[in-house]
This record gives sequence, C-alpha cells and structure tokens, in this order.
Amino acid sequence: MQSFFDGLTVWAYNVLPALFPFTVITTIALKLKPKSKHSLTKHLFGVSCDNVFITSVLCGYPIGARAISDSEADSATAMRMCSFCSTAGPIFMIATVGAKLLQNTTATVILVLVHFLSSIANGFLYRSKVSLNLIENDGEFTPEDFGNTITNSVLSIISVGGLIALFYMLSDMIKSFLPSNLCNSLVVSFAIGLLEMTNGVFGICKLTDVATATVLCSTLLALGGMCVFFQCYAFLGQKKIKAVDVIKMKLTQSAFATIFSFVLVKIFL
Repeated sequence: MQSFFDGLTVWAYNVLPALFPFTVITTIALKLKPKSKHSLTKHLFGVSCDNVFITSVLCGYPIGARAISDSEADSATAMRMCSFCSTAGPIFMIATVGAKLLQNTTATVILVLVHFLSSIANGFLYRSKVSLNLIENDGEFTPEDFGNTITNSVLSIISVGGLIALFYMLSDMIKSFLPSNLCNSLVVSFAIGLLEMTNGVFGICKLTDVATATVLCSTLLALGGMCVFFQCYAFLGQKKIKAVDVIKMKLTQSAFATIFSFVLVKIFL
C-alpha cells in the first residue's frame, strides 16, 4: 500500500503538473488551428497528420497514442503513425529529469534534442512510398468539443497515474526479493526503468555521473517501459494495432536515442 501511494506521489508531483495543463491547452489550440494546405509530416513520413504529431511532441505519453486513436486513421495508417507519434513530454524532460535530476543544462538540451531526433529517425525508418492522408480539423470548436477535451484529458491523466502507481508498486516488490547490495545498483535501476520509466530515471540519476545518466535516461525515455506501453496500448489497441508492432517500433526508437545521445555526450559532456 505504501509503495502504491509512493507511486501516486511521484505522479502527482512530477508528472501531473507537467502533463495536464499542457495537454488541455495544446489540444484546444490544435482544434482551433485552421487546416493547412501543406503538411510537414506528409513530406517527412508519408502521412498527413500534423496535428497528431504536434500533440505527441508537445504533450508526451500517452497523449500521442490517444490522438492517434481519436483520428480518422485506419489500422495501417495508425500503425505507421506510431513510429513517430510516441514521445515523452518536453516539460517532463526539462523540468523533472533535467532540472531536478541531471541538474546540467547541456545534458538537458542533449536529452530533449536526442528524444525528438530519435522519433524523426524512427519515422523515416518505417516510412513507405505510399502517402496516406487523414481528415484534418477545419478550425471549428464548439462548447461540446471543449467539454470532451477536458474529460478526455482528465481520463488520460488518471490512467497514467494509476499505471505509474501500479508499476511503482511492482518495482518495489521485485526489489524486496533482491539482496540489499543489488537494490541500489545501476543495473537494477535500469531494469526497473524497463518496467516503470519514471522510477528508473530517478534511480539512474542518483547512482551515476551526468554523462552516463544522460545516455541511459535517453534510452529509457524513448523506450518508455512496460508502464508507458500499457498506457499507450489502451488507446492504440482500439485501432487494432498489434502489440508486437508497437514494441518493435519503440525498440528501434530507443536504439536511435541511445546512439545519438552517446555521440552527443562524447562531444559536449
């Protein structure tokens, strides 16, 4: 019970303030944005879905997955969108991981830059020659849309909190079976991050130097871990996307993030 409560506390202090206000404001702003004649994502990735991409980049997990689920995309289009519309939120990376944990401006810039570069590289990797289109918003925004935006945002954030608390509890249960000298090791912290990303990032930043922490955090933030996977798949499953395809895309995105961060850390840190 205490571990579950600790997980809720981590969510309330580090995720909720960075995610909820930004999600509501961004979603409303994108609904009000008039339809554009040109699509950046169509040129880059072969899918015209600028609003979904911007929502994912600005709001983070699992809002990008929810935006894919809410779109008019069919299963094939939605699956391709998963390759580049699945990112951690910049506010979380900057305010929580960067300012609170890494406490290094250069490392924070590398972390954020690598995260977005890896999602773009991943989108290129799964790009197809066939261009796909989505029905874009026409700029109309009704009172009903406002109510739905608030409701959907609240439900998404609550689901994030519940899953973080659950996986935080599971992480503590696993550590309770390990010898005390292993519980606070870097390897175990990284393994915990594969279950629950936030918990793993916290542990890594406390146990190693800034350069190593930046690379390992980049890997975990791009991968997301099982907790983020379940958060996202709760929405992506509605598009009948196979779980194995989502996992494959996250693994390649994480590989890109690890390589990019390693190179930039060697140059700048």
